[in-house]
Amino acid sequence: SGNLEVVFILDSSESAKNKLFQQEKIFVLRFSTQLSMLKITGVSLKIRMAALQYSSSVSVEHSFVGWKDLDLFHSKINAMNYIGQGTFTSFAITNATQMLLKETQKEAVRIAVLLTDGVDHPRSPDVIVAAEEAKRHSIKIFTVGLSDVSFQRESKEKLQAIASSPAERFVHSMEDPKLQEKLKSCNQTALELVFVIDSSESVGPENFKVIKDLVNGVVDRTTVSWSSTRVGVVLYSNINIVVVDLKQEATADEVKTAINAMNYVGEGTYTGSAIEKANQVFEAARPGVRKVAVIITDGQTDTRDVVSLESAILKANESQIERFVIGIVNESDPNSDDFKRDSYFLIQLKNHFILEQKPFIEKCFSRLVCVH
Repeated sequence: SGNLEVVFILDSSESAKNKLFQQEKIFVLRFSTQLSMLKITGVSLKIRMAALQYSSSVSVEHSFVGWKDLDLFHSKINAMNYIGQGTFTSFAITNATQMLLKETQKEAVRIAVLLTDGVDHPRSPDVIVAAEEAKRHSIKIFTVGLSDVSFQRESKEKLQAIASSPAERFVHSMEDPKLQEKLKSCNQTALELVFVIDSSESVGPENFKVIKDLVNGVVDRTTVSWSSTRVGVVLYSNINIVVVDLKQEATADEVKTAINAMNYVGEGTYTGSAIEKANQVFEAARPGVRKVAVIITDGQTDTRDVVSLESAILKANESQIERFVIGIVNESDPNSDDFKRDSYFLIQLKNHFILEQKPFIEKCFSRLVCVH
């Protein structure tokens, strides 16, 4: 089983205006109904929702501990009255964070949906600081701009800074007719995700660090928990090391700590053995849950490897493991043939430095998590 805990934060300030506040209420009523019907393959999902509204003060309208059913939640939303004073979003996010930490389990998927026009009172504490504190506790934040004002440059940048990354997944507009569909996307399928990281001589210690940063970037953009995405990591060269096992059910912070602690090996490239080791890690996968191996490498498989690439791929296919290969080779490089026959998804790069670019990390994330 798994727990999904979602808190809605409604802007009830003067700048949001009563008309927009009523639209917020309608959105929460409709989206919470859709959310209550959410199913995740292979997971028995328990969903609870909470709501608070804010202006110059914060009012908790429905807590997680008070959750009984959707009807009660809807009655609390319908009964909310517009406040119409200053906009202190920092207070609202801090209250939502405290509620999630006190009333939900650590292993739960914790989500905050902030509905706001993005215009804070001049005396409001720094909202970015409050948002970063929430993210530090693995709380995913979606921001929904209420009007055109929300997407003027300053407000838009603020909404992006408050939200989790990448922006195209976590920053939205109330005026978007596909808003509810977009908010539900990328959260409907659980995932077993195993990174297979090349630490061979041809990679080099500096590029090895770049690869680690890439993997950590993808982990940061993923909801890591038992009920959503579980992460494993295999490090390889002429040896294979399981750095993080799926059975550990590691948190995002635990995964990143383990990745940062990985040492560069700098020997041969035994990719066949590495994929076979990943196949073994996937044996702990939850029944019926999608399995994806991300293989990051820049070298041709070493001929000394006792496990052929073909046999490892065949076993992966038999186990329905999707393979996403990031091959740092030129299109004309003969090594690219190894990658082409080993991948459902393939990105070929000319060098490791492209990995450092944020758009590339976001492309990796969308390909991995949002492909169903």
